[in-house]
Amino acid sequence: MLGAILPLIGVATDAVYLTISKVFLRRYGKFTSREFIWFLFIAIIVVLLFAAPATGHFPPWTAVRATAWLLAASVVLACAHNLLFYWGLEHEHVSRIEPFLLFSPLASILIAGAIYPSERFPQVYIAVAIASVLLVWSHWHKHHLTISRGLWAIIAFIVLSGLEVSVLKQLLTVYSPLILYLVRCSFILLLLTPIIRPRLNLIKLHHLPFLGFLSALVVLSVWASYSAFQLRGISETMFVFTLSPVLVYWLSAVFLKEKWQLKNILASVVIIGLVIWITLLK
Repeated sequence: MLGAILPLIGVATDAVYLTISKVFLRRYGKFTSREFIWFLFIAIIVVLLFAAPATGHFPPWTAVRATAWLLAASVVLACAHNLLFYWGLEHEHVSRIEPFLLFSPLASILIAGAIYPSERFPQVYIAVAIASVLLVWSHWHKHHLTISRGLWAIIAFIVLSGLEVSVLKQLLTVYSPLILYLVRCSFILLLLTPIIRPRLNLIKLHHLPFLGFLSALVVLSVWASYSAFQLRGISETMFVFTLSPVLVYWLSAVFLKEKWQLKNILASVVIIGLVIWITLLK
């Protein structure tokens, strides 16, 4: 029962988090996307320092040392895909990003299947091919493909985050979900600080409720996702996560007043149908 509920918790919190992040970036325009990431990671680590010890324990040193190279790979991939994602979010409408986010779970499953035999499902390859064609069609205007720099950043994010999910599958055999996330976020913050060089005077008292709420949503979403990876595997969890962009699309139309595009809606509906088809076959 818990294994079925966890991905749904992750889906709901992820969609709300993404929409509020866009609101934050719009309302407080002095923040660059990179500075937003840095302050958010600070807030996430504060939340994790309270939550992580209650949900798990640090693994033995021998296990930590044996998986250190995987942790390093996860941190580098996470730094790269976070920078790409928030840059894309800052420079593109959520409604245009949504069809690509729909494709993201399928991409993660495809990458996981290439690495782990237990995650291979032939029907996924058919769905990926169809979804790719649909995404190209939904962004084809006046005889050429219109993909902005923001969307290219999202495409790169999808590939790198898919790779990191496969790395996390191994790390979760050693770490508990929130302990892994605390260690991962701490190293990411150390690596990003000299790259971002945040302007500390930007943060104001009225920003804190936003950042606190966002960080709590992130921690809840990650806990649910990582726990589902342990209980259900990458493929089953990521199928459910296809619902997240659908919620994001609805929330962006209602709260951000972004216009729905017919091509994007049609592409989204067909991709959801593909995911349901794959799930039923599985």
